[in-house]
Amino acid sequence: MIDLHCHLLPGVDDGPSTIHDAVRMARVAVEDGTTTIACTPHRRPRFPNTPAIVDEAVAMFRERLAEEGIPLELVAGLELDIDELAAMDVEERAASALGDGPWLLVEMPFHGWPLDLAGLMTELEMKGLRALIAHPERCSSVQKNPDRMRDLIGRGALVQVNAESITGMLGDQPQRAAERLLRAGFAHVIASDAHTPSRRPPGLTAALERAAEVLRCLPGEIAWMVDDVPRAMISGD
Repeated sequence: MIDLHCHLLPGVDDGPSTIHDAVRMARVAVEDGTTTIACTPHRRPRFPNTPAIVDEAVAMFRERLAEEGIPLELVAGLELDIDELAAMDVEERAASALGDGPWLLVEMPFHGWPLDLAGLMTELEMKGLRALIAHPERCSSVQKNPDRMRDLIGRGALVQVNAESITGMLGDQPQRAAERLLRAGFAHVIASDAHTPSRRPPGLTAALERAAEVLRCLPGEIAWMVDDVPRAMISGD
């Protein structure tokens, strides 16, 4: 399985503060069946991460995983605050994409609806870039009306839902919104959005199984949400 949204890198945002905890997270992910993680630290005013910072941190952590014998592939990315994304030039946007593809992980705010988001989607597409919208089920506006995502998807965006939203670990409202997005066909990727080895750990299996229950299918029938689609996105396929 491929986890496209994970705060795995130590000391760069509100993810693990130590490399020891980051290694523990990697072990948890591998034990759950994850083979590849996109390291996606925040790009916010509080965490002014750049593609260069992330690339260096990924390279260093790859070495540590090799020393520990942990078979986990890492690719670089960023979770982009919408205002930060709007202020970036096209070169920095492209360098912030997930892996080698054109997809940017764009963080949906928890409250309100970003009025300029639709226009930003059009601007990205004109530059050959695309948006994967991170955890909209945690946004109060989407919780009230998940159908608001229809326009963004029509403009070429895809939607990433958090694993712990699907399993209910983030509360009733995110879970209900996630289930409505799944049933409407408005969810394309399940990712962990993990931050710690224990309180918000990595792992996709339980969410995939719960999503299959919601959709009344077998987990294998929607495994593309944690395999085929993420693989195509990070490879630029």
